[in-house]
Amino acid sequence: MRKITIYQSDSQNIEVLDDNDEPISQYRDRLSKLMKMGNIAILETSSLSVILRPSKIVGITVKEINKDTSPQAKVLPESKKTKPEPHPSRYIKESEDIITDV
Repeated sequence: MRKITIYQSDSQNIEVLDDNDEPISQYRDRLSKLMKMGNIAILETSSLSVILRPSKIVGITVKEINKDTSPQAKVLPESKKTKPEPHPSRYIKESEDIITDV
């Protein structure tokens, strides 16, 4: 599995996962062709298609990742799941003053 990160000049990065078995050198060449396109380009992966404007892209990284360590494939056993922290206001105890006349 590969994680593709597209860095854009004026907006947030786009991250896409692709389950392509093509050698990394061919994959890299295919992505570099995308940068040479005109006004609009379409990047198709196994999970989705992204419509891009190549003139706004400043870089693309491709990283090989293991399916077992990707955030989408990671499953915690029931015993290791954590409960959400209660709101801090639950920890504040109100104090009471008791006044007695003698």
